[in-house]
Amino acid sequence: MARASERLVGPMAVLMIACGGDERGADSTNDAAPADTRETAGGDTAQDTSPEVDPNAIACCPVGTCADSSKACVGGACLPKKTSAEACYFDGECRDGKRCLGATSCACGSTDCTPVAGTCAYPSGCCNGDGDCAGGELCVQGTCRARPGDGCWRDSHCDAGEVCEGAAPAACGAAGSDVAGYCALPGVCCGSDAECGDGVCRGGRCVERAGAGRCWSDAECGGAETCLGERLCECAPGASDTSACAVLPTPGRCGEAGESCCAGDGDCAAGEICVEGECAARPDREKDECWVDGHCGLGRMCEGASLCGCNEDGCSESVIGQCKTRMIPCAGDAECPTAMRCILPDQAYCPYGEDGEPIAQPGVCVERVDVGCWEKSDCAPELRCGAEVVCRDPAGCDPPNRAGECRDKVKRWDCCDAHDECQDGYECRNQDSSLTCPPSSSAVCLNEAVFGERCWNVEDCPAGLSCYRVWICGCNGKCYFNRQGECEVPSNCQTNLDCGEGYVCAVDPECFASPCTTASTCTSGGQCQLVVDGGCWTHDECGAGRYCEGLRICPADTTCTVPDQPGICADRAGLGECCTSFKGCEPGLRCLSPAQRSGCKIDHTSVCVPAQTPGASCYGDEDCDAQQRCDGARICPCGVETCTDPPSAGTCVAR
Repeated sequence: MARASERLVGPMAVLMIACGGDERGADSTNDAAPADTRETAGGDTAQDTSPEVDPNAIACCPVGTCADSSKACVGGACLPKKTSAEACYFDGECRDGKRCLGATSCACGSTDCTPVAGTCAYPSGCCNGDGDCAGGELCVQGTCRARPGDGCWRDSHCDAGEVCEGAAPAACGAAGSDVAGYCALPGVCCGSDAECGDGVCRGGRCVERAGAGRCWSDAECGGAETCLGERLCECAPGASDTSACAVLPTPGRCGEAGESCCAGDGDCAAGEICVEGECAARPDREKDECWVDGHCGLGRMCEGASLCGCNEDGCSESVIGQCKTRMIPCAGDAECPTAMRCILPDQAYCPYGEDGEPIAQPGVCVERVDVGCWEKSDCAPELRCGAEVVCRDPAGCDPPNRAGECRDKVKRWDCCDAHDECQDGYECRNQDSSLTCPPSSSAVCLNEAVFGERCWNVEDCPAGLSCYRVWICGCNGKCYFNRQGECEVPSNCQTNLDCGEGYVCAVDPECFASPCTTASTCTSGGQCQLVVDGGCWTHDECGAGRYCEGLRICPADTTCTVPDQPGICADRAGLGECCTSFKGCEPGLRCLSPAQRSGCKIDHTSVCVPAQTPGASCYGDEDCDAQQRCDGARICPCGVETCTDPPSAGTCVAR
């Protein structure tokens, strides 16, 4: 394969030369010729047309780096590095709707341009700091704003310990409407219903509103009714984990206390709790026991529970249920229940499918947490989310969702379960190199493939090439190295998949079709052959009732004096007609050699005879027992024009 520098043509080649790609330099000379000439192979001289490099030109950086460490690659040119976070060369480097003001960016090769870094700021008519505003207003996104009633634009509008959430002010000069925020406790704990969207804040936690007949407090019940059996798991900033709660937040039932067994746990016996006005055994959280969905937590449900009421006739025994995790698909946070968020789990993340097209990954609703991570975006850029457990089975899962922790990215050759958790320059690949997505339990982090050159499977190679000499040591495998393959013209194969587009795996067809061989005595491998228009390399290409006539393939374990050649699809031969292949006869017939009185080997005399011989009749010796031979069979050999009688069977006699 030609080196990259040998393949450069057109604008890129000119760019490389202008950037100093000529190793001799502008002032280099040839010992045998003046600087403006070069000697040809025949001894003649030719004019040197290499352009001179202007020392005042802005250096180029087509590969993204600059030789001068004080310069950075900006738009293909080496420009002075920025000295502050607000410095810029173009608008895209600025955040929060700001623009790059006062910058001069130079193109690669420019000789009459002086690069100057600009500053990210809002344009004239906007504010760039609180000092630009009057009357106690604050500069927010380039606009002077007063506090919006009880809402907020910044954390400074809120009381101590609170933060401003949900604020979405439009940038100065940009289209769009402003959305004021609200003051809230940081993290998953809440201080008011405003923090809970469609839900309500109870006990410091955002919970779903109680449905009809359900309640979180007496105030939610009408008349003389009270809230029976509700439970709250108090939330405190910095201690919001529910693991300390014996029973998770659970709504109660509106009713009159006299009609129920209990109004609270104090009305029940030791080891019991009040569930919707009924006394029941306390569920064991470690065993995932439950009476109602609320006992299982967010995104989970209770299955199989049956609770007998204290006044219920015909119910002799309560049956405790088991918690199960629901897989709640989502495309955004708005589609998730209260106190849950939509994430794309890192585990088994697969950016593209077997066809090379991107895979639309469904989101999953999970509980909001203060500590831990659910996806890569929850961690610093150089880290990944590990050990998280997220249910992605539409039928549900037994274990609960569990947040993971931010960890270092997976190192080379270590186990992985997501395509985006390996270190830069590596990707998660399965030991079964034919499968790229999704990662399996055998997946490890391997060097990234270079399409068309270094590969792990045929998908890494262009059409017509296959990936050879690959070795992958799977996760926790008893082996010690991995070897990247190379894209080459296909040769040995087992199936058509090994050969790539435009090729077919041609396997010796006669060994497998012979009545005198078995699969164990035949070599299964074949040779990748280029598809031939109008020709065939396998019998299967010809369809039912036809075969590939004239096909010649040298067995993999044999040295042949003639090369392989494709055949032509033809109709199968009838009774008594010549045959050249074990697949060349019509159904119910077989190809047999009269000269050898055998159907084990095909020669120039072979013709089609009946496949079955009743009783002691026969057409060849292999139709008889080992101690017998076939006597009296009459078969006209192929090509003998004076013999036209159809084949007739003989009789098996002792040798």
